[in-house]
Amino acid sequence: MSQRSLADFLDELGHAGELIRVEAAVDPLLEVAAVTDRVAKSQGSALLFGAVRGHDVPLVTNLLGSEARICMALHVPALCEVASRIAALACPQEPEGWFERLKASPHEAWLRKLMPRSVNSGICQQVIRLGGDVDLGELPLLHCWPGEAGRMITAGQLFTTDAGSGGRVAGRYDLEMLDRNRLAVFLSPHDEPARLLCAAASAGQRLPLAIVFGGDPRTLLSLSAPLPPGSDPAGLAGVLREKPLEMVKCRSIELEVPADAEIVLEGYIDPREAPVKAGPRCTPLGQLAPARLEPVLHVTTITHRANPVFSAMVYGRPPHEEALIHRAMWRVLLPLLKSSIPELADLDLPMFGAARHWAIAAIHKTYAGQARKVAHALWGLRPPLFAKITVLVDAGVDVHDVSGVLEAIATHVDPGRDVMMVQGPPDPLDVATLPERLAQPMAVDATAKLPDEQGGYWPAAARTTDEIERLLSERWTEYQLGPEPKADDRR
Repeated sequence: MSQRSLADFLDELGHAGELIRVEAAVDPLLEVAAVTDRVAKSQGSALLFGAVRGHDVPLVTNLLGSEARICMALHVPALCEVASRIAALACPQEPEGWFERLKASPHEAWLRKLMPRSVNSGICQQVIRLGGDVDLGELPLLHCWPGEAGRMITAGQLFTTDAGSGGRVAGRYDLEMLDRNRLAVFLSPHDEPARLLCAAASAGQRLPLAIVFGGDPRTLLSLSAPLPPGSDPAGLAGVLREKPLEMVKCRSIELEVPADAEIVLEGYIDPREAPVKAGPRCTPLGQLAPARLEPVLHVTTITHRANPVFSAMVYGRPPHEEALIHRAMWRVLLPLLKSSIPELADLDLPMFGAARHWAIAAIHKTYAGQARKVAHALWGLRPPLFAKITVLVDAGVDVHDVSGVLEAIATHVDPGRDVMMVQGPPDPLDVATLPERLAQPMAVDATAKLPDEQGGYWPAAARTTDEIERLLSERWTEYQLGPEPKADDRR
């Protein structure tokens, strides 16, 4: 089965026992989020709320809140299968851009067939509401936590276009409901839509935007992937789907959106309009980020399928859906990252940092200072840009084993020599960093030091010989010490 809509995927989850249908009436103000948070913390199912109090539209949360469901969305038994597929497509030579690298591969003709294609109609436009019929209050937007400013959009897929290049710009951004037809868009200066908004202001033009909900879950995964500026997530969606993403023209603005979406909000930001105070809002670590001034999106049209389902993510202390998606997409695209940073062996964004504030990288180290070189390369990417602490270890260390990483730090690090800091843009979702100051991310070189890094001497690790290891395995039962410890437990 190759799902083309959220409804198809929900049916698949239901048959697999990965979906719970909640028929009891549940309030979108605090109650839905509290239920979802409890289920997410226990690695529970996706939740479909059929009776959201005050609303006719059902609501799904925790949709991709487990690696198993992410794999189901990708139609693979394990994430490594998608990573292997992308590795086989990638070309190690120039150019540097990830998507250009794919297009330059021997599979170029096949990849071109996977590029988004325009269609004349889509299920996302079965119902059209214009002008005075637009009412965001009819959608079951959630108020997730006490202290948040109000009802938020957390699973919206933002689509716009670069007027200069004509290229598509898309990503997942949070929004806050202001009234029946206005939303505050949470943007940071380094976000692509923020750059486009500045360009629109210089040209004296409005910036058209569409906010999309639902559709093939592989589209949502693509929009959450760590892509560099100028990349089209819709193209990545085609690679993940192994068929083109169909796009349909919006009804009131010059944009295209996925034809299989559940709900689409069409509108614009007028850069001449003063920004409004938005927030506080919950961060991926479960803290409340302070209010900020944000641009206003005027919603002029709402289109949706005949019986739509609304989507929402619930943040809080990890684990939660957003962090799981970010971590999974880094693993999927790791082969492309390795082709740009050849010495990179593995990378993990740990869940305790919400797959955002910590990074652990394993490298094949062959020369002095190489860990520092990799740290700076990672700082040039997103989301490692916002990793407050990046730890670099040797390729033999499992980046997913926190205990092993801490052992490498304890063994190999001299803080005066191996800790480095740089200045960079502040993370708007890091409450520990003052927003008006530059952030100072830190990298820790926990690799074994080469002679040039340690005055010509580095102590060897104390290990027994292979001969003694074999002898002990042969005679272990004679010692009457119980089961022989596994090799990983006695390293």
